[in-house]
Amino acid sequence: MDSNHAGSGTGAFIVGLVVQCNPVVAPGISRLRTFMWFVTAVAGLTVRVELLGVTSIVRALNLQPRLYSKLLDHFHSTGIKLDRLAALWAQAVLKLFPSPVRVNGRLVLVGDGIKIPKRGKKMPGVKLLHQQSESNTKPEYIMGHSLQAIGLLVHAAKSVFSVPLIARIHEGLVWSNRDKRTLLDKMLGLLDILLINAPFYFVADAYYAAGKMVRGLLSQGNHLVTRVKSNAVAYTLATPQKGSDRMANHGTIQGAWLFDRSFGTADPVWSHRSARQSNAPPEDGSVPITA
Repeated sequence: MDSNHAGSGTGAFIVGLVVQCNPVVAPGISRLRTFMWFVTAVAGLTVRVELLGVTSIVRALNLQPRLYSKLLDHFHSTGIKLDRLAALWAQAVLKLFPSPVRVNGRLVLVGDGIKIPKRGKKMPGVKLLHQQSESNTKPEYIMGHSLQAIGLLVHAAKSVFSVPLIARIHEGLVWSNRDKRTLLDKMLGLLDILLINAPFYFVADAYYAAGKMVRGLLSQGNHLVTRVKSNAVAYTLATPQKGSDRMANHGTIQGAWLFDRSFGTADPVWSHRSARQSNAPPEDGSVPITA
């Protein structure tokens, strides 16, 4: 760091604060030199006032121009274990914020996907993305990065904030043509990386209202809080059959009716797997549903 430049004292102060986090992040970095470059990069990203990549870090910390290429090489280093750092950061957040939001004794994690437009034609991870937003102010297709992120809800400043825990680019990067994971699988993978032992609720939008998410969370003792899709269908208990044709008959009910019925705005729409028999709604209004 060039001490002859104006403002170098601010950069040195930020670096000193990050160095104090050595016991937290050091286990995720294999070498001391790699750790110091990591500290420099984090400090620069914290105080920079422009979005010009590594150049903005060099300007924010008043680094000597000859250090540009070395700082650039740091972002390709294999000495930093990102998954390990994410788990350590999650542990640090739980210590730094002693009053996280809890419901029924459980933490509350929020997750979502985001598509960020990019102009670079040869930027890694950039691909043609379809916008699934219901807003008509966004273009249907964009070139950009598709990420998924997870945050922890905490009480701070007499309000509730989401502290970022982890984010990854989950589309446009193909490491193997045998990788058949979906975005739901990758979101469950992010939760596993955090290594949060405390039970939690995971809050997400209707895109994640899928059996794969529910089963993945329940297997770890956690729960999903989301909006049921309008075309969701639930099955009532199967009725036993006699004779040679013992195919189980299930009554079905549209998921939207479960909510509309309480307001008297819609009638249940019942269907049946077998055309020979039709189930009627229970007279007491109960709807037995199995997972």
